[in-house]
Amino acid sequence: MPPNTSIINDAMIELDHTFEPKSKIESNTRSIAYYGLDEVDPVKHAQFVDAAVEAAHEIMTLMGPGLFNGDAAVKALLENSHVKKMLFAVSRLPVFSDEMALTFKDDLIVLGMLKQIKYFHALPMSSFAIALARLSEARLGGGTTGKPYNAFVDIVIASPNSKKRLDGLCEKGLNLNEKIRAEYKNNAVHLEQVDPHAVYPTSIFRQCNGNTCATPDASIIEAVMSTSITTTIRIEHGVLNPENRLLYHVYKPLGRAVAIVDSKVEKYFGADLDHYFRTNGIDLQKLIYGGDEADKDIDNVEKILVDLKSSGVARNEPVLVVGGGVIADIGGFACALYHRNTPYVMLCTSIVSGIDAGPSPRTCCDGYGYKNLYGAYHPPVLTLTDRQFFRTLHPGWLRHGIAEIIKMACVKDYSLFCLLEDVGIKLVTDKFGVMGDETDPELARKCDLIIGKAMEGYVRSEYGNLWETHQCRPHAFGHTWSPGYELPAGMLHGHAVATCMGYGTYLSYLEGWVSKDEMDRTLWLISNMELSLWHPIMDDIDLIYGSQVKIVDKRGGSLCAPVPKTLGQCGYIQHLSKERLTQTMAEYKVICGTFPRGGLGVEVHCHEVGLQDPSIVAKKHVKVAAHVNIPVSQPFNETNAEGSYNEWIENAQSKRADAHNERLGLDGDASRLTLTAEPPAFEADTIFKETVEDYATQLTTAASPDVARIASATSEENMFLPCMVGQLEGQFLKMFVQMTKSKTVLDIGTFTGYSALSFAEGLPAGGNVVTIENDENIAAVAKRCFDASAQASKIDLRVGSAPAIMEELGSSGRKFDIIFIDADKDNYATYYKLAMDGGLLAHDGCILADNSLCALVYEEGDIRRQRLHEFNMIVANDDRVEQAVLTVREGITVIRKKL
Repeated sequence: MPPNTSIINDAMIELDHTFEPKSKIESNTRSIAYYGLDEVDPVKHAQFVDAAVEAAHEIMTLMGPGLFNGDAAVKALLENSHVKKMLFAVSRLPVFSDEMALTFKDDLIVLGMLKQIKYFHALPMSSFAIALARLSEARLGGGTTGKPYNAFVDIVIASPNSKKRLDGLCEKGLNLNEKIRAEYKNNAVHLEQVDPHAVYPTSIFRQCNGNTCATPDASIIEAVMSTSITTTIRIEHGVLNPENRLLYHVYKPLGRAVAIVDSKVEKYFGADLDHYFRTNGIDLQKLIYGGDEADKDIDNVEKILVDLKSSGVARNEPVLVVGGGVIADIGGFACALYHRNTPYVMLCTSIVSGIDAGPSPRTCCDGYGYKNLYGAYHPPVLTLTDRQFFRTLHPGWLRHGIAEIIKMACVKDYSLFCLLEDVGIKLVTDKFGVMGDETDPELARKCDLIIGKAMEGYVRSEYGNLWETHQCRPHAFGHTWSPGYELPAGMLHGHAVATCMGYGTYLSYLEGWVSKDEMDRTLWLISNMELSLWHPIMDDIDLIYGSQVKIVDKRGGSLCAPVPKTLGQCGYIQHLSKERLTQTMAEYKVICGTFPRGGLGVEVHCHEVGLQDPSIVAKKHVKVAAHVNIPVSQPFNETNAEGSYNEWIENAQSKRADAHNERLGLDGDASRLTLTAEPPAFEADTIFKETVEDYATQLTTAASPDVARIASATSEENMFLPCMVGQLEGQFLKMFVQMTKSKTVLDIGTFTGYSALSFAEGLPAGGNVVTIENDENIAAVAKRCFDASAQASKIDLRVGSAPAIMEELGSSGRKFDIIFIDADKDNYATYYKLAMDGGLLAHDGCILADNSLCALVYEEGDIRRQRLHEFNMIVANDDRVEQAVLTVREGITVIRKKL
């Protein structure tokens, strides 16, 4: 049956279309107020909304197959007097104002939809239909997915006019009553003068305001400018269930979604993403990037920008960002830069993105080894957190994300602190209540409450200070001293933050702001969550004080270190001298030693949870001999720093180059070593006696012209020659392939290609070497050499993160007869684990680990010496394998699974 004509054809109630500025005191100064919006009347405007949704409900629930088409439905709505009156009124309101929020604060979905309906003139017809349907359902009661009005929404979306702007359709296309058409036209003309946002928005999620005053001759101008941004944050279940319409409502009117996706999310949830958008008839274009800490770099932001441009993303088209904290940071930063601001929706898949980086306005990336060197303030327009994504997270990733929740509990919400004490390590072991087929409803409720309270505390701290215009920022607790040592130590962010929170809480105790009991509860909460209270790098006071100096610069000349001031509240430490830092850090270390594991956390470093170690691109020691508020004039001493892996080679290892010629001998002590957690002391910087390797090399078959070309190219490009395996080892690798009758080789660490080409020469026709290099410049040299060789068809050069590429190879079912590990030394354990556990090693295959005896010859204090020793001990204690350590060059460990 047709809709009630008394509702559709009600008499018009006119609105005042005039804009009269408020009277001003007579003045010679010229002043411009940019906008002339109506004031919010809580009673009147709530009544307008209620009358409109009652009328809209009757129209929309009559929609169905064969009854109306979409155009007729929207026409009926626009011609209804109550709907029209509400549309005109809302379009003239400051919908982002405090007054608007207070009027509708008891129904936040209604508030969110009114923020969109303000722009009804500029909305696509389908977006208008969705907003009105969601407004009506929320105001009249029911769920949150708009199910009572799905038929109406679907029929509007099916219209050929669904993507056209409503103002154009009002003018021509919907065949409105002539008088009503003129009213809509007049409202649009009025808005051009009083609020152009409402008719010509660049984005419906932000507005600007300002005030300008000038002297009569315009020789002096004073101005104030401001920007208001709206966002919505939701904790959801089943976001990727095709029946959940949250993403549908955003992207169906556009017809497509361009998504920035974490490569690990693609691995586990890529099919679910595809299914959701395919089922809902929305084209999905995925742009996939690495989401490790080592990927949080300006180069990757630039890649995203190029891909967004190639995809033709419009300035008002919300990009979908799917991933954890790193993708939230670099994806959000790219959107901030793209067209100067492009909206994005954040679908959070980790704890860090769910309650911190995801809803945060602070988008950023690292650069030159420094945390968050580049950034912009650009929050998502919609943040969705769904615990179901947590089920695939490594426990170490969950653990480090919990640090961000502890942060908010300590300085913002005591009830959240108590909840964390109550649930405890179950957050990790039960993965926030999503482990197994059956979940504990009470645990699930508490987990949702923990996430919600943490997120609320975060936005209460952040959103009133969007551009960091002051430094009283509770959410920076744990972020004062840790930025100086997180990257150099290769720590997971959460562990670094936890150590800084522990130290800050101790300082608060010394200030008398927290009691001994409160301090102990905080330290035990951190420890019980298996997070770090201490890390050995914190012994480096110069490093930590250097970080403090930089934080003072970053915070506008104030230290302003947030710490608990009674649990659940925040205070700020403004002064901490280097002497006081030294003393209190030593005292704090003693306290940490009384906790389990000596205050150390579990799976502290990125490489321990399968992530690339960010310390290989960090400056290890940034020592600043300066005091707070005194400019730093002394230049940075590069000899005290370690940069990228290649820089480390140049700076720390080049001093060993002469030793390759000198060949110092061992001390001849034949006594049996007792191996411990530390590598044994070793005086020499090579394992060879004098002349031994030279003699052996001269008696070894010479390298082929193709292989020799690599040595020449390496020298011509001024690359560090000792990084090549060289003639002796190259011939060994070639013959090892031949003797084992191998057909496939995975070469981790190409450098300029000596090992890969040596392997290729030993392989039979049809054999294949997959070789991985992280450095694009070095890989380019290798590729030129490969292409010029007779073995080019056998070599598959991959450029990028070795762990990520290995995971991809394993996922695709690739297996290798030989896996040669010769990349960054501090990640050997990661590469070994991926080779053994990731399905990459063939049944009868072998792992060859190069430089394994550098655990002896690298200098004491070099972290790579310790990492190699740890790797050697892992292999020695792995009862699945048998191994032999050969003294070829700097040691080759041959590892084979026991048969």
